[in-house]
Amino acid sequence: MDSAHLPDQRVTVAQRGDGTVVVRVHSEDTGSHRLPDAVFAFRCGDPQYSYWLSRVGATALQGTTGPDAPQPGPKPKHS
Repeated sequence: MDSAHLPDQRVTVAQRGDGTVVVRVHSEDTGSHRLPDAVFAFRCGDPQYSYWLSRVGATALQGTTGPDAPQPGPKPKHS
């Protein structure tokens, strides 16, 4: 499944204070065992950074509590 086909309810996208975009893909419950969520971080210069940056705030931040949850932060200033 590529990023263009991930339903918004399965993805949480947030930007940390240092500008890093954190993407959490929530696992599906298979009935017997639930796999851990997949978490990716993208920084300015990464090939997918601008795509995920455009999705910051476009996805719901539901179910993101605890120390590993991505924390929204200010957008970096572009000079």
